[in-house]
Formats: sequence, structure tokens, C-alpha cells
Amino acid sequence: MSTPSTIQRKLRSTFFIVSLLTSLFFITACSDAGDQKISKISGPTMGTQYHISWVSDKQSRHDIALEAKEIQEQVDQLLMAFNRSMSTYDPKSELSLINHHFKPSWQDISEDLYLVLQMSLELNAQSDRAFDVTVGPLVNLWGFGPDKRQFQAPSQQDIAALLDQVGSEAIELRSLGEGLFQLRLKQARYIDLSAIAKGYAVDVLGDFLQQQGINRYLVEVGGEIIANGVKPQQQPWRIAIEAPNDDGRSVQIIIPLSNMGIATSGDYRNFFEQEGRRFSHTIDGRTGKPVEHSLASVSVLHKSVAMADAWATALTVLGAEQGLALAEKYNLAAYFIVRTDMGYQQVSSSQFEQLRLN
Repeated sequence: MSTPSTIQRKLRSTFFIVSLLTSLFFITACSDAGDQKISKISGPTMGTQYHISWVSDKQSRHDIALEAKEIQEQVDQLLMAFNRSMSTYDPKSELSLINHHFKPSWQDISEDLYLVLQMSLELNAQSDRAFDVTVGPLVNLWGFGPDKRQFQAPSQQDIAALLDQVGSEAIELRSLGEGLFQLRLKQARYIDLSAIAKGYAVDVLGDFLQQQGINRYLVEVGGEIIANGVKPQQQPWRIAIEAPNDDGRSVQIIIPLSNMGIATSGDYRNFFEQEGRRFSHTIDGRTGKPVEHSLASVSVLHKSVAMADAWATALTVLGAEQGLALAEKYNLAAYFIVRTDMGYQQVSSSQFEQLRLN
């Protein structure tokens, strides 16, 4: 993103799917590496945690601590503003008000919401509707949304009734210039941005750090990550993609990450079982049901973490075979872990292999 977002301007005016190999602490910490230091902050956001590390050029411990304190205060404000815009758990958020008060006329929305929805509609078209931010009613029906209910498979009748309420084609957007953005719903829709919002938040935080003159950093929100530059002594930021084990955490593959984002989607953490059948939290809006293929997880590398986040979800919906074909079509760097009778198999797109070799 080349220009500051609405949330960034507001901040300025007011003043384990993917695991990290380095420990991340809630309190400010720093590590020595010659004359350079790595500062670290973390905190709660969007029902998960954020972790930020950066190479500081400050010399004294006092200056390092002061910089970290100031960065954390502004990051927390930035993320609170982000929640007020896109949370489905906050009934007073901008998105919740749109979801619960249907208006068939044009209504003003924030620039950030406009940008996220614009990316979502683009991906909906490119993925043949595998990525759909209006799938929220079905997510709630299956027990994976903000509505509180017991996990159990709904009836086919209930699914069919909600399929008529799903479809991104009902969303229209327009930019009027001078910072004015609008949304119109041709039909009532419940919009859920959980498959792209965390990635977008990571992008916003990365842009914010660069505005502060910090160009060597790693930002993580709920497993979605961006890394820029290198650590002290020219060491790369190293990221571990987790093996899809239900009963523990182990590393599947380690990759260096620089000037790139990564997001992972998988079905091995958030699911329920009923009568010996496993139901994933990833819902295919075209069928109204959880995906049932053999793909365990997919990781996507992209300059935009929002796009990586959304594409990881879309490819998870499509499965390994269709997902890999689409990754090749759009030159996506994607890494798939597939369940087979012989164990897990790794499949990657040509762009992923090229980035990994470089």
C-alpha cells in the first residue's frame, strides 16, 4: 500500500498456524548483536495476539525502551481502530452495523473497509467464488462464527435456506474521490472478513513501521506474518511452517523471509467431530458445507499479507489439485501439505520453489 490508510491517518492525528522460530515476549525485550538491537513487543488483538520485532538503531537501554513504549502505544491504537471497523464480534463496529442494518442504498464506508472489500471481490472472481466474504451465515450455522452454539452438523434444509443469503455479487463498491468511499448491498448479506482482515492488519502495521523509519522488522498477527529487511549480522528472518498434527506442534519446513508476507490456512486445529466424521471450519460457500478433500494446509507467500491470507483460504477451499492449478495460473507462491495413505505429502507451486531457491 503506497498511501496511508484511513486508520493510519486517524492514528497519526491522535498522535499457531505459522510459528516463529524466535521467542516472542509480551514485555519489551532486546537482544544484542554488535551495535544493533532487536526490540520486541506483543499484545492482544482480534481474539488473538500480535508480535512485532524490529532492528533498532537506538544505543542506550533507555532510548530502546522509550522507542518500544511509543511504538506499542501507537500500534495498540491502530489495532483498536481496526477492530472498530472490521470486527464481527463488536456489535458497534462499522462492519457489524452494516451486517445488522440492511440498507439497499449507497452508504459511506471507511477507506480501509473499502480496500479490504475491493480485494475480497477481486479474489472472489479469480477463485471462481471459492473465496467469499459473505459466507458468514454458513460459518455461524456450522458453529465457527461469533454466534455461540454447540458444534453439530446442521440439516440440509437449514443449509439450503442460507445458501440464498450467500454471494459476493450482491456487494457493490465505488470511490467518489476526495477520500469518499461507498458500499451498496443489492441484497442483505452478512459480511465476514476474518479470512483477510488479519493479513490486512499486518500490512497496515508494516506500513506504519516504515513510516517511523523502521525498515527491518517482522510483524505477526494470529499467524499471518510479514518480514522486511534482515536481522543484525545480515541474518534472515526465519519462519517455520507447522506440520498439520492434531495433537502437538512440530515444524514441517523452515523458510527465510524478507520483503514478503506469508499466511497459512489449515483444517487441523479448528474442527469438530460428529459420529466419527470430521468437519473443518473452512466452509465452501458454493455448497454450504465444510471442505472434505485431503488438503491439510496451504501456505501462500505474497507481497501483501492480506492477499496471502485470502488466497490461502481460497486454495484451502479448492483443494490441492485445483488449488495448485490456480496457483500456477496466477503465479502464486503456494505450499500444500496433503494427507495420503502413506502420510503427508508436500506439493508446491513453481513460484514457491523459485522464491525458496532465491
